[in-house]
Parts: sequence; structure tokens; C-alpha cells
Amino acid sequence: MVTEPVQHAVRRVDDADQPTATLGDVDISSELSTRSVRRPDYERENRAFASLALEMSKNPRNMLQKLVEVAVELCRAGTAGISLLEGDVFRWEAVAGVFASYRNGTMPRTASPCGICIDRDASELMHLPDRCFPALRADPRFVEALLIPFHFQDRPVGTVWIVAHSEERKFDRTDERVLRALSEFASAGWQMWKARDTAEEASRRKDEFLAMLGHELRNPLAAIVSAVGILTRKGAPGGSQRAVEILLRQSHHLTRMVEDLVDLSRISQGKLALKREQVELKSIVADAVETTRERIERRGHQLSVELPPEPIWLEADALRLAQVLTNLLDNAAKYTPEKGQIQLRTWRENDQLLVSVRDTGIGIPRERLDSVFNLFEQLGSSLDPSAHGLGVGLSLVRGVVELHGGSIVAASEGVGTGSEFTLRLPLSPKPLTAAVPSEPPASVALPPSRILLVEDHEDLAESLSLSLSFDGHSVRAARDGPSALEALKSFEPDIVLLDLGLPGMDGYEVARQMRGRCKDAITIVALTGYGQDHGRRQTAAAGFDAHLVKPIELDELRHLLADRAAIGRRSGALTTSH
Repeated sequence: MVTEPVQHAVRRVDDADQPTATLGDVDISSELSTRSVRRPDYERENRAFASLALEMSKNPRNMLQKLVEVAVELCRAGTAGISLLEGDVFRWEAVAGVFASYRNGTMPRTASPCGICIDRDASELMHLPDRCFPALRADPRFVEALLIPFHFQDRPVGTVWIVAHSEERKFDRTDERVLRALSEFASAGWQMWKARDTAEEASRRKDEFLAMLGHELRNPLAAIVSAVGILTRKGAPGGSQRAVEILLRQSHHLTRMVEDLVDLSRISQGKLALKREQVELKSIVADAVETTRERIERRGHQLSVELPPEPIWLEADALRLAQVLTNLLDNAAKYTPEKGQIQLRTWRENDQLLVSVRDTGIGIPRERLDSVFNLFEQLGSSLDPSAHGLGVGLSLVRGVVELHGGSIVAASEGVGTGSEFTLRLPLSPKPLTAAVPSEPPASVALPPSRILLVEDHEDLAESLSLSLSFDGHSVRAARDGPSALEALKSFEPDIVLLDLGLPGMDGYEVARQMRGRCKDAITIVALTGYGQDHGRRQTAAAGFDAHLVKPIELDELRHLLADRAAIGRRSGALTTSH
């Protein structure tokens, strides 16, 4: 029962809005040990706690409001509340009693006694706290306040508090014990509420991602279907070449989306292995600029690149760092109005390399600067109608940078002011010998071979068979393991391109049986959608000579076939042993 039947509560601001007493003057926590203790009502408390437990299982957030209502009742308080620390302010998440109408109000941390409670991580009892904390000045007055912190992962994140509005009501050890028990409920309820909100947010983001994925896949697929229509239509002069260009462009777009998703999955599972080597920064920047040049020029942007005059060496995966810079430049081009400015700048700072990508684009709201690196987070509507995305690029960027021992931050003054992404990477000592740039691969002249293609995906098998046939090879296709083993005997291939994910007998077992039958006479190449290192080790152990990741790049396959003697073409005779 509330013993202070005040009808109206009003916060007031005095002309002299300054403290009139020190914290030591209002802190009377020591009196808790000397005051007489009222007789506990355990039966009443148990009923209240049971109702809170039931409410927490149903609705953790609503339980916090019920908790403060129970606090008013059990402690005979005028007002009770829960204050959550959010940055530099406390928010009254739940309030009951006289000041119930002030629920969701905020107060600066430094202006609230809750800040003292959090800092000391201990119970606090204060008398006329508004003398030290003027923000509490109100009618009726906060005569006595008892505050208890509650925790998340051993860190105080808020307080449960009760207030008496008259000198007659004084809190004691019984009130402290009850409030401490309620603070445990508050901690559990807050954690369950946050967990539920996190799960709901993850579900919402997943739904948004799936919708975006469907949208993003439909666009290139529609373009591919249209291009195929052109190729199959007679009497369309000049259309075939344009159709082929569309097919290539959209296929690369689809491939990049899939590769980004696969890379993110590898990062989240700790399975993305970096191929570190001594690399010079200039070549990484050049690769990224060349990759994004077409989009930047198409939108009329002006790109400026500033590099230190001396070589900058990194112990890094050059391909992955180029991927990082490509994503940042690509975003700058997409989210900047036409004829904008994009600047890529690099400089040394002690033993670190700093790389900045700045644009004059749409900018980022300040409250979203930390969340732009979240998975499936979208910066906003792309200004390039041909360029959308899944919201995975910046998450991938952060993951790759952190794998290199670096960090990345976003900066923006707000919407319409452009944005800047700055990454830091550890520098490497200058190598003892200069790195020799790799020569671009020369065109490959392929000697005709007998190739057995084992692939259960009909369209992929047919298209790859056609490509290999155009190169002058004799190709036989098989759809499963048993037919592949039969073709091994009847067709006698030089090379086997073997899909790992076959129905029934998988590619590993097929390879093992082929090795048992033909010893070292053929080259067996694994075809798979997985490129992790452990997968490559598995295929090598099963008897494969090489490992190609889908989608198969024809140039890579041609080089592999031309060089098959170096990768494992063996001498031997075909046997019929089982």
C-alpha cells in the first residue's frame, strides 16, 4: 500500500539551478545499518516474486514495469523506477507511483544520483538528494531515495530505485533486501528483453536480406534471359555481340555476390585463410582502381589517388586488400551524385599504414556510423540505378581488415555531407629482395585431350562440354559415380573433371576407385563450390591432382589442362582391378 497519496507530480526548475549541498551532505547510506528494521512479510514477497517470474517468461520488457509497481507496494514507496544507462544519460525505462507519468524521461548521468550508484556499484541511500542533484527538484519532493545497481556480465548497466516523498517514511535493511532481490529480476529481465530484441532484429534483417537477395538476383537473371533471347532470335544484326557482353557482365555480377557471401561465411566461422606475402601498396591500389574504373568513369566522378613517394610494404594478402579497397571505392561511386569527387589517400603514421577513401556523396547519419559495418546494413538508396547490393560489402571489409590486424572507422558530418572510411594496417619491413611482378598469363595452346566430365548439373555439364569441345578436346559427360567409372573403362580419358557433390557415390569415393583402377595414368581435377584450405587437403588426400572452385573460370581451366604434366600427369597403365 502506498502511504503517500499525492495526486500530482511536477518537475520544477528553480531560478538558482545550482547544488546547495555536497554529495557527502546527502549521502546517508551508513544509516541503513543503524535504523530499526520493519517486520518482513515473506508470504507477500513470495507471491510478488512469483508473479514477476511468470511475467518475465511472457514479456521481459513489460516485467520491468510490473517490477517497479511491486517495489512501490512491497516497500511502501511513493515512487519506484528503473533507470537504464544509455551512453551519457539515464532513461527511466519503468516508473510507478507518483511520478509514473515521467516514464521514458531522461537525465544526464552527471546530474543523477544513479550515476553515483553505478560508479560505486553499491547501494546508495540519500536524503533530500535534490540539494546535490538539482535536476531532481520536483513537487512532491524526493525526500529519501534508495538505489541498487543491477548488472549485465558483471557490469552495472542500470539502477532500481525507490523514493519516499515525506519525512515519515524511512527506508531500512528490509527495503534494501527487497530492492536487491528486485534488482536481480531487473538484471534477468533486461537481459531477456535485449536477447529477444536482438533475435527479432536479426530476424527482421534476415527477412530484409532475403527480399533484397531475391531482388538482386532477379535483375541479372532477367538481363541474362533477355540476352539469351537475343542470341536465339534471327535477324538481329549486331545484337549477338551486345548479348554476349550482357551475359559476361551479369555473370560476373552474380559471381561477385556469391563470393562475397561465401567470404563472409568463412570469416564468421574463422575459416578465411589469408595468403600473406610481402606486397607493395602501389600494386594493391592499382588493382582496386582498375576494377572500379568503369563505374567511376560512367558516373562522371573525378578520382584522385595520393600515395607516398617511397614504396610501402605490407605483410598481407594482396588479393584480399584489393577486395577491401574495391568495396570502398565501389560504395563511394554508388552513393555519390554524378560528377562527384572521390579521393583515395594513403600515408604513414608511426608503424602503421593509413588508407582513407573520401567522397562527396549522400553521407551517413551520425547515429548510424557504428552500424554501417553490420551485416546486411544498407547505407541508403544507391544513386546508381545499375548498382544495388546486399549490404554485405562493409561487413566483409571490416572482417578482412581485422584479419590483417587492422581496423576501420567511418566518419561523416551527416546526411548530404559525404563520408570517409579510414583503415589502419600494420606496416612490414622492407623486403631484402625486391618482389618480382608476376607476368600476365600468356595465351594457351592446348593439345587435344580426352576429357571425362562428371557433373550432375545438366546445364553446367553441357556448357562446359561445349567450351572444351570448341578448344579441340574430345569430351564425354557422366552424371553420377557408377556411369563415370564405366566411362573410365570405355572412354579411357586423359583427364577427369569430377564434381564432388554427386548424388549417391560422392566425388571423393569416385576418385579413390579411379585411382585404384588406373593408378597414375590420368589427371583428376576436383570441381566444387567450396574453396577452403581444408577442402583442398581433403581432395589431395582422396587422389585429386588439382582443385577448381565453381564457377569455373575457363582461362584457369585451360592453363591447368595445358600444364597438367606439372600438376600431376603420371605414367601408368589402365587396369581393370576393383
